[in-house]
Amino acid sequence: MNPKRIMNFLLILLCLMAPLSLAGAQEKSDGDKKPARNEAPEPRAKDGKKLLTALDLLKVAAVSAPRISPDGTRVAYTVAETKMEKDKEWKNVTQVWVVPINGGKARQYTRGDKSATAPEWSPDGSMLAFLSDREKDGERQVWMMMADGGEAWAATSHKGGVAGFRFSPDGKQLLLTAVDQPSKDEEERKKVKDDTMVIDHDIRMTHLWLWNVARKDEKRLTEGEYTVSDPQWSPDGARITYTTRPTPRADDGALSDVWILTIAGGEKKKLASGDGASDNARWSPNGEWIAYTGSMDRDPGPSTTFLYLLPAAGGSPKQLTAKFDLSAGTPVWSRDGRSIYFSTNVLEANEVFAADVSSGAVKQLSRRGAVTGITEISRDGKTIVGTMSGGGQPAELYKTSADFASISPLTDHNAWLKDYSLAETEIVKWKSKDGTEVEGLLTKPVGYEAGKKVA
Repeated sequence: MNPKRIMNFLLILLCLMAPLSLAGAQEKSDGDKKPARNEAPEPRAKDGKKLLTALDLLKVAAVSAPRISPDGTRVAYTVAETKMEKDKEWKNVTQVWVVPINGGKARQYTRGDKSATAPEWSPDGSMLAFLSDREKDGERQVWMMMADGGEAWAATSHKGGVAGFRFSPDGKQLLLTAVDQPSKDEEERKKVKDDTMVIDHDIRMTHLWLWNVARKDEKRLTEGEYTVSDPQWSPDGARITYTTRPTPRADDGALSDVWILTIAGGEKKKLASGDGASDNARWSPNGEWIAYTGSMDRDPGPSTTFLYLLPAAGGSPKQLTAKFDLSAGTPVWSRDGRSIYFSTNVLEANEVFAADVSSGAVKQLSRRGAVTGITEISRDGKTIVGTMSGGGQPAELYKTSADFASISPLTDHNAWLKDYSLAETEIVKWKSKDGTEVEGLLTKPVGYEAGKKVA
């Protein structure tokens, strides 16, 4: 599960474990209508706070995808919320927000019934781009707006839509990921309304395209019987790393390889060879090194993921976290290229670590006992931004210094939860038959009092 979503899931789980009341969930025909005499009062806990209802759970906002502006003054991110309008189908809608990095009121940049996802600043900071299917249902394109907000316009018109995008370092091109179009046979079946589906047969792959922003034309970069994900530009814009898998099926998730492609000539070369899987390639700031995550085998089950370092010019990879007991998450380079940050699971939490590029020494930076993810570092290398959740609080944005000496929140989209009494969760430990210590989470009912039986 994506670390950014773990605590959202845990919060829902904890709330479901607590007593829920459906009182007040009945639909009212008139918002100003006073409650009837026989209508149940709003449920309250012993501390006077409200109790969560099933409908309240749908109000939890999911905050994710923070992106620091090039000048380091703002952070763009997304907020996903359930729109519950009377006489309309309820649906989850994601919108783009922007918040000052030094504190201040967050501002919603996109609105409407269509979602806007995956915000990215242009390299010069003049524009903010995102994905949306505003023009045609199910076909997302890259949209752009001025950095200060305003009306957005469609920047791409790729047939079938776009799955993801990245600005080139000079901002003149967009690196697109897009799912291949249906075959002629599929199109013919669609015309005659033949909806027969053979599982794992008509699999469509995702490939790379290069879109020229000024000319509005495109060039295909990859094709074949494999699927592509996670493309990353080299700092000079001359090359691209990306991950391939045989198919997009979940069973093939561990069969990943990292490749490098030269834009000018189109040459492709597998970055890492061997029996293990490789993924999440990231360029060093000077473009001389590539960090990536890899495992020792291609078993689809649980396995330890290590952090590797490879010269961009070619050579043998170095296992940077060979002496680290835990798995390494997606690498994030420090701006001076001396350290690589990553987050990983530590028992019930998710913490941030830093690996020294020269020695391989790993240092734990965060000790929050929460789900802490690292997303980006400002261009001056002084500020880190990510998401954090825990203690009954869904994921929100945080900022911190490069050494994690001080952490402060940037957003508070679920402030309304402070008015609710939530179930308390504590860490419990016990020993197995062989003496191994086991750690778990114990969630108590809302209003639990020691020594008193829960009704």
